[in-house]
Amino acid sequence: MLKLFAILIPQRIYFKNVESAPDFTRCRQRDSKLNDCLKNAVPDALRRMKEGVPALSVPPLEPLHVSGMNIDAGVGPVVLTQNYRGIKLHGLTDSIITTYKADLKHYRLKTESVTPKMEFVADYVMKGRILVLPIQGKGVANITMVNLVVKHDIFGEPIKRDGEIYMHIKDYKVKFIPEKVSLYFSNLFNGDKRLGDQMNLFLNENSELVFNELKESYEKSLSSVFQDVTNKIFDKVPMNKIFLEE
Repeated sequence: MLKLFAILIPQRIYFKNVESAPDFTRCRQRDSKLNDCLKNAVPDALRRMKEGVPALSVPPLEPLHVSGMNIDAGVGPVVLTQNYRGIKLHGLTDSIITTYKADLKHYRLKTESVTPKMEFVADYVMKGRILVLPIQGKGVANITMVNLVVKHDIFGEPIKRDGEIYMHIKDYKVKFIPEKVSLYFSNLFNGDKRLGDQMNLFLNENSELVFNELKESYEKSLSSVFQDVTNKIFDKVPMNKIFLEE
């Protein structure tokens, strides 16, 4: 769940008719320590972008707003249809980059980070079963992941426009590995407090099982969001303004 698209803009950016972005640390393509530079620059960029960068159409990162996503999980012990709207992702800007590998020749970026606490808060509608227990509800969901390791694998391709090369992101994959997950869904079973409390207790006693069954769907949905937001920047800013050539 996704720092996410901000990992890709680690220095000051300029382009025609748009004001400069915040004063990010500059990293150079031919620097023998490029990966070390990016590893240190990215957390700083994230903190600077908490409020967003309107000139680049970059939304605030704290929290990051996502309009909605639909998730279906229909295999194994967890069978759920979930609809989320008004999603807010909290904690992205506190992420720490542990590894960064840039293969700019092949337009490939791989990075791994740790987010101390990531909160996914949204309005939800849900129906299905967990193990043998039916579950349904409509209310507010809070999914909190502690010490969340996020692996990003980003595939780009060169696009030439007006004499400049842009790095268009054609695929963006993420993997989530949390140390601990807590889940809370308000208004389960049409507001039946007893059944709702029992189900939330059951969900947290079995949070590893529940999350592992659902995380592939979460990863796929959020990967698409991160790819779209990243390309809002990369389709506007030439590659040599993102990763300096000199």
